[in-house]
Amino acid sequence: MPISKAQIKNIRSLHQSKFRKEKGLFIIEGEKLVQEAKSSGAIFDALYATDERICSTFSGERIEAHEMQQISCLNNASPCLAVVHQLTFKPILNGSKMLYLDGIKDPGNLGTLIRSADAFGWSQIVLAPHCVELYNPKVVQSTMGSIFHVNICTDATGTFLHESKQANREIIGADLSGQKLMSMSKPNKDLVLIIGSESHGISDNARALVDNYVLIEQLGNAESLNAAIAGSIIMHQWGH
Repeated sequence: MPISKAQIKNIRSLHQSKFRKEKGLFIIEGEKLVQEAKSSGAIFDALYATDERICSTFSGERIEAHEMQQISCLNNASPCLAVVHQLTFKPILNGSKMLYLDGIKDPGNLGTLIRSADAFGWSQIVLAPHCVELYNPKVVQSTMGSIFHVNICTDATGTFLHESKQANREIIGADLSGQKLMSMSKPNKDLVLIIGSESHGISDNARALVDNYVLIEQLGNAESLNAAIAGSIIMHQWGH
């Protein structure tokens, strides 16, 4: 049965942040993301696939390739797309390494940092209010499923770093003024690592609360590292 015009309109509305927020839904595309979402217990609103095998595996609705292209966020649509309820995350817990993202604007960078946090055992990510939206389709796709494995909260009130200070968490910022990563002692578990925005680095408000800064020493002539790469290297070094 062809997908209806109303269904197409409803799904396409989720390409926009306004409607994702209003409806509490987001889009995932590709069999791997669908599998990760299913395994994590995510709640599905709808699932469509052009492949009968995928429909059978995930109890989806079979549609044609040209219909999938109409609802996809990708230039080249995947064989399956699901509409999923936005995730419910756990409260922030002490005793864990936390990544605080202070103004990350690029969707690919945010997705990569989530993926790296998952890979290196950083179970908690906190997003400053001015970060790119978590459910932006490019963010979701670039996490490669890690969005379903890591606890991600938004610092809606802008008070997380103040609260961390009061809780005696060590706050370390990635910055060109910092100590060399390889010469620093590994921080304790109650750690908040701040990665600043691609253009402006760590904000002034966050800087006022930083205990120490860390620098990744470079051997070549690049001015600086991409935010996602820098964050990934530090998380790997301190994630053991």
